[in-house]
Amino acid sequence: MANSAKVKGDRGEREAVLVLKALVPDLVLPNAQRKLGAGRREDTGDLVVFPDVTVQVKTYATAGKALRDAAEAAEAQRVRAGTRFAFGMAPVPRARRGAVRWLASTLVWPGGDLDRDDLFGVGLVSRAIAHVRRDDLGIRRERRVAIVERAGAHPLYVAPVEAWIAAWRLACDRQVQPVVPDPAEYLGRAS
Repeated sequence: MANSAKVKGDRGEREAVLVLKALVPDLVLPNAQRKLGAGRREDTGDLVVFPDVTVQVKTYATAGKALRDAAEAAEAQRVRAGTRFAFGMAPVPRARRGAVRWLASTLVWPGGDLDRDDLFGVGLVSRAIAHVRRDDLGIRRERRVAIVERAGAHPLYVAPVEAWIAAWRLACDRQVQPVVPDPAEYLGRAS
């Protein structure tokens, strides 16, 4: 019998590929798919969806832990894969139809740091999630970004996946090279 966490993770990865294909069919690779053999020591991400991007999917019972773990793992995997960009994806458990279901998290925002006026700064991932899921703010999903800053932790950007994709598209158009954290911080911790 299969491990239930693995089954849940595999299902989440398949759903993530479908979500990305539906959101931006013009950007996904023709053979967008899950990578096989994820979880190995030399893991280079869960999905092959965009060129030069490492994607890590986490499907935990709580989105907050999933987002932090996904961002850190994606960054470590980005280093191993040699890609320019990385982000984590996590679904919000039990999200209602039409609500923000898939969130992106990253340690480095595509295209560099955002203007502080464009960011919702918080100290808890749960508050960031609540903010970026609010469709009543008058801010399009593509512009809703929160930054979680806590002492002793690298800043974490959290946004609807649509916002990460919009920023990545712009960074690619401008041919921006991201400034990435020291790989030593993540190669030993995240897989």
